Amino acid sequence: MIIEKLILREGMIENLDTFSKKRNLIYSKSNTKGKSTYVRLLFYALGYPIPNMRGIKYEEIITEITFSEKNQRYTAIRDNNLITLFFNDNCIEFTLPSQHLNFLSLIFKYDNIKVLKNLLGFMYIDQDKGWTLLNRGTVIGKIKFSIEELLAGLNGIDIDELIEKKSSLELNKKKYLAMLNIQELSEQVYEQNGEIFISNIEKELNEKIAYCNIKLENENSALKEINSVLLKEKQFFDYIDSMNLSVKQGDIIIPVNRSTLLNSTANYEYLRAHRSIIVTNIEKIKRERSSYQAQLNEYYAKNSQISLLSDDDKDTLINKQLANFNIDQKVVKQLLEETKKDLKYVTAEIKRIIKNQNTYISKIYKYVLEYATELHVDDKMISKEDFIFTSDLKSLSGAVLQKMVFAFKIAFLKVIEESMNTKLFIVLDSPKGKELDDDNMKLIENLISTELCDNQIFFASIYNLDHEKLIEIKNRAIEGRNN
Repeated sequence: MIIEKLILREGMIENLDTFSKKRNLIYSKSNTKGKSTYVRLLFYALGYPIPNMRGIKYEEIITEITFSEKNQRYTAIRDNNLITLFFNDNCIEFTLPSQHLNFLSLIFKYDNIKVLKNLLGFMYIDQDKGWTLLNRGTVIGKIKFSIEELLAGLNGIDIDELIEKKSSLELNKKKYLAMLNIQELSEQVYEQNGEIFISNIEKELNEKIAYCNIKLENENSALKEINSVLLKEKQFFDYIDSMNLSVKQGDIIIPVNRSTLLNSTANYEYLRAHRSIIVTNIEKIKRERSSYQAQLNEYYAKNSQISLLSDDDKDTLINKQLANFNIDQKVVKQLLEETKKDLKYVTAEIKRIIKNQNTYISKIYKYVLEYATELHVDDKMISKEDFIFTSDLKSLSGAVLQKMVFAFKIAFLKVIEESMNTKLFIVLDSPKGKELDDDNMKLIENLISTELCDNQIFFASIYNLDHEKLIEIKNRAIEGRNN
């Protein structure tokens, strides 16, 4: 993909920038002038859910980006959550974010969803998180990158349930840790202030609301599992019906469909009935919780008007609420340990399944080793292909980590380009803004010259890095330029 032109419209102000097919430098003489905002707008224009930055709201900007991919020229206009794609005599609209993967699939002529979901993880190295994002984690906002999901997509492996389970366990782990931290804070408040009076009514209502939340979480988990099973059964029977199969017994021809398969609907109907019960229970618990919350709100309204409280009284109220937080630490710690154990098992199972398909693991490791050698950090690698799954970043820091991250990114890029049969552009935000000195930056630039000589590069920097096209930002990303 080659980005040819980007138009940005914010109210009455309009930018029009054209780009080189090789190296582009988004430059300003000092920091905080809008370079990061600008490079993020490149991806926003391509439909990504990029979060706002201070002083600018992306949803108020209309973007128009022109690019070429596989000898086809496209123009995409984005206005908030609607992106319209023009090519040849076609005009297709996509609603964001739900149809973003459809948009990417069309322009790349590539339908591997797991790979498409992870493109940003190696196409964009963000100034905040990008230079420490090795093989999994947050790219920007809520956009994630996962080497496990990427490899599953490349190898055509279905591990969606395991990946979803892993995400759920990671969320639970954070939740239990947060609960323990709040409990610790509650005990500190008690030690500093002594016992703070909490009425029996307030305490009882809070306990009832907390119990309702626990019941709701359990019911919602059960509902999610049943919905997943129902969807799979429906897809299976839809497929059977679409095949128009039949069997012959003597002179009798019997169609094969959900109606003629023995017991085909019994389990489905049972699950639907059970689902109805769970939905009813959820609604009942929600009504019960709302009732308790209304009583609690009424109690607060009668006993305190926080808007009229002094700062000292507000602190007392907050301390009172903290003191009311009381959990059984033993139970939460036990849940945390069980969650950690399950998470360890699920992570190992994902890795085991993926490692059975070793082709791409070998390719990525080979590239990483090659690039790490050129960047003089190969001594930090272990001589096993498992290294590409490493989560041990303690031994990597500063410039070493940045160079290793870059080696990983280019390795991913190379392997995915082979799969997609294309060349992808890459954005490097503040490559010299962390701990890279001139010598290390020269190593990275040399690697770009040799391995990314056919790729379009966007640097965002206050340094005059080697480039064919310069976009100078003086005060903010959108300031009426035309170049």
